[in-house]
Amino acid sequence: MKCIRMLLAASMLMFIFAGQVYAETIKPLSAEKRQEYVALSPFEFKNMLIDRAGENGKPILDAGRGNPNFLNTRSRLAFSMLHRFAVECSIRYDAPKDLGFSPTTSVGMADRFTVFLIKEPDKGTAKFLMNAMAYCSDKLGIAPDTFATDMVDAILGDHYPTPSRMLNTPATIVEAYLKSIHFTKGNTPAGSFDLFATEGATAAMIYVFNTLKENFILTPGDEIAIITPIFSPYLEIPVLKDFELNPIYVAGSENTDWQVSDEELNKLRSKKIKALFMVNPMNPGAVSMSAKSVQKIAELIKKERSDLIVLTDTVYCPFVNEFHDLLEAVPQNCIGVFSYSKYFGVTGWRLGVIFVNRRNIIDRMIAALPSDKTALLNRRYSIDSTEPEKIRFIDRLLMDSRDVALAHTGGLSTPQQCVMSLFALYDLLDSNHVYKKSIQSLLSKRMSNLYSSLKMDSPSGAEQTQYYNLVNILALAERLHGADFSKYLTDIYSPFGFLLELAARYQTILLPGVGFAGPEWSVRVSLANLPDGHYIAISKNLVALLDEYYAGWQNK
Repeated sequence: MKCIRMLLAASMLMFIFAGQVYAETIKPLSAEKRQEYVALSPFEFKNMLIDRAGENGKPILDAGRGNPNFLNTRSRLAFSMLHRFAVECSIRYDAPKDLGFSPTTSVGMADRFTVFLIKEPDKGTAKFLMNAMAYCSDKLGIAPDTFATDMVDAILGDHYPTPSRMLNTPATIVEAYLKSIHFTKGNTPAGSFDLFATEGATAAMIYVFNTLKENFILTPGDEIAIITPIFSPYLEIPVLKDFELNPIYVAGSENTDWQVSDEELNKLRSKKIKALFMVNPMNPGAVSMSAKSVQKIAELIKKERSDLIVLTDTVYCPFVNEFHDLLEAVPQNCIGVFSYSKYFGVTGWRLGVIFVNRRNIIDRMIAALPSDKTALLNRRYSIDSTEPEKIRFIDRLLMDSRDVALAHTGGLSTPQQCVMSLFALYDLLDSNHVYKKSIQSLLSKRMSNLYSSLKMDSPSGAEQTQYYNLVNILALAERLHGADFSKYLTDIYSPFGFLLELAARYQTILLPGVGFAGPEWSVRVSLANLPDGHYIAISKNLVALLDEYYAGWQNK
């Protein structure tokens, strides 16, 4: 009996990894389960992983969603300080308790604001607000009284947004900020940009898709190109019954750090393709498109595809040192989508903006529609204008966002527009990029931690955001245990099963790269949302799980 017990104990030791014990070889997923998971959004699959990870009550390492655990503090303090000033401006001492009134005059508002700031004990935040007011006056042509009055009016939130699309002062500030982060110095495109403040990039995406459909720019069966890998809703929305578009994938390659080859870019020559959708820098590839690729697409548009619409989602551009975008090269073809969520840590605030060049091709396309379609659109928008045919694309976005009938109450809340302006001004005033360098240093450390046990080189370079990373599990398996083992994984198992086991055994949540049109056996890691040291644990857990698969292979 004693010998039997010793043999059993020895066999159990083969399954002890990272302090956990497993008594049997990992079972592969059924074909039916694999098909179910392929069809599922990676963000919905994440919820299943969380459930699986939580079964034993241990702490969970959730690197699935890209919600940052860092945030900008100065702008928030400024918002609080400005809000107190605005409320004081609304108080009338002859009024009943707690009853305030909208300030009625802008004359002397800047002086009153300055006096208020001088008395504030938080000198750093007060100085920021005074510098912001001076910057707007000196660089943007916004008079101090106008700045102070408009910001007070916005932060109180006691009016509908007017203009509905975006308040005048925030629009001027945000346009200046967008130009500063999107365009190389001295190369800003001609013409101004029209802005529509939205509830984050999520709302911006939906509004753009809907208005392109409503205005017959994209119709069912049309082909659209999508540069991959990409944020999964850009894959999922076009094929919904609402749109029924036909996606053509233009694939970035892992072998070239997710840059797109000339062969793939040549797909855009097809005149069947009506629009190009891209996230630049990539999510999840986490790299900015190279200057060469941008120039190639731009030349193609100028010479062959002047009718190609480009939606470029640039949420991650503040994180990189080298950024190239089609907004600079062919602005008239582009719809820009930007969100403050990641860089300033405001995913809960929902701060986004759509911006298009005043001289854009979409307005020309709408004007050139056949008479029957023009008549339908005139009927749609006639409740908002006596000259509906003259309504520009950017304004149609606003109207469609509220089903036209509620356009008069449309627009992002004015306090959101106020704080959006403060974030923009913070970055405009941070001429030495201290905040940016702090974030880059933080993400770089986490990337190094992630690769600490992987025996692979971590991504780096001026075009890297380091916000996400795609880890190739097969390449890692081959490095650790050889090519035959890597082939064994693909023959028997699936990446979805691997992630489920990672969640169940190591309480580690990562997303399937295939859900973003990435390589089948890649996993997306968010470097943004966990403490630095947790990425060392994730690194070890990936290796430990592969060791378990390897032990099962050795003992089969």
